[in-house]
Amino acid sequence: MKLMKRIAIGAIAGIMVFSSMPASLTAMVQVPTKVEAAEIEPRADVVYWVYRALSDGTIQKRRWNATRGYWVDDHWITVK
Repeated sequence: MKLMKRIAIGAIAGIMVFSSMPASLTAMVQVPTKVEAAEIEPRADVVYWVYRALSDGTIQKRRWNATRGYWVDDHWITVK
């Protein structure tokens, strides 16, 4: 009786494992299709000016690249 239960549980577990597998691996792999030239859109980086006022009244500016997350200019540029 115990042997029959073990065989039945093993068979059910095996069916459950193999039923979730795909029929073929090639069905899972997506092959890239031909890309039309109209579908490719180059995008420009978003760059904007950041201003700061120092305690002595001097105003400075610097460019920040919001797309890539870094300062474009090495140093602050004094405006006034």
